[in-house]
Amino acid sequence: MRQRIKAVIFDMDGVIIDSEPVYNNWLERFLSVNGIQVTEEELCRMAGISSQDYRRTLEKWWVSAGKKIPMGEDVYEIFNLFCEDYPFSAKEIMNPQLREVVGCLKMKGLKIALASSSSLKEIKKVMEEIELEPWFDVIMSGADLKESKPNPEIYIRTLEELGMMPEECLAVEDSSYGIQAAHAAGIPVAAIRDERFGFDQSSADFLISRLNEILDIIQHN
Repeated sequence: MRQRIKAVIFDMDGVIIDSEPVYNNWLERFLSVNGIQVTEEELCRMAGISSQDYRRTLEKWWVSAGKKIPMGEDVYEIFNLFCEDYPFSAKEIMNPQLREVVGCLKMKGLKIALASSSSLKEIKKVMEEIELEPWFDVIMSGADLKESKPNPEIYIRTLEELGMMPEECLAVEDSSYGIQAAHAAGIPVAAIRDERFGFDQSSADFLISRLNEILDIIQHN
């Protein structure tokens, strides 16, 4: 008999908010302004990767384009400063079923967690904007870890904070890296279908089109 699901662990980018197109637009502008050319395939691979890998990739592209890194700076910070000129509203790109789903999960007595590769600063900013931070029992940033997704450490730590076994949880992801990370920690995954960035979602335990479909998964578990 399968273990009853007692907690749901959400990814942020692509699940709670549809932010990947925003980030992709920032990156395209940044590369264009700085005269750096990469393929469309390379751009798509940036969706869902960890902050650590994002930093390494930006630096590689920068150096490959023959550009020098200013003394005392790094390319990732230069990129972040550039992005500040193009703010976005988390409320406007929030998943339309999120409030309904979170409310139903709380009514059922489930714990709710967030496990995101984004920085804690960015997570806090988003959660404050969408006014849902108090509903989450655990918020974990992969940027604070040595390696984030697809490394399972972020999920292992989230399980520890929740006090749950992997089979008692359901992870909600979209990217290949997120699915791999959750599975490596032993957690079943519901993946929101997304064909825009070439994600391989074939290994997900459940494929869903709408976020509220996880309520049916939990009910019939």
